[in-house]
Amino acid sequence: MRKRIITVFSLFFLLIMTACGNDKPEPETNSNRIVPVVSQHQPTSPMHVKHEIKGKDVFVECIVTGFTFQKGAGHIDVYLNGKKINEVFTAAFVIRGLPTGKHTIRLELVDDGGRKSSLSHEFEVNIS
Repeated sequence: MRKRIITVFSLFFLLIMTACGNDKPEPETNSNRIVPVVSQHQPTSPMHVKHEIKGKDVFVECIVTGFTFQKGAGHIDVYLNGKKINEVFTAAFVIRGLPTGKHTIRLELVDDGGRKSSLSHEFEVNIS
């Protein structure tokens, strides 16, 4: 009976480990300051942006109805204080290591042809 329990437990453990083995981390974007974040949220308008400040990092979630975020489909141009800092191909990302002070972040949607969409969002953050 003891061998049977050990065998069942071992098979269960092996099944759990195998199921988790296919999770591969997403590569970071070209800039070391921005990394993808996965989140689910229901938008209330065509473009809904949520952000949260944690230390010197800003976590951004951008949900756009009918817009696909991926290479070859569409992306977000990210501007910090009027200067473009990156193109992001995920709906959620982190802007890392902002210096202390007040900053303006602007997100502009760009379609697969490189044309800017009429949808954009701008917000201010204060890093202390």
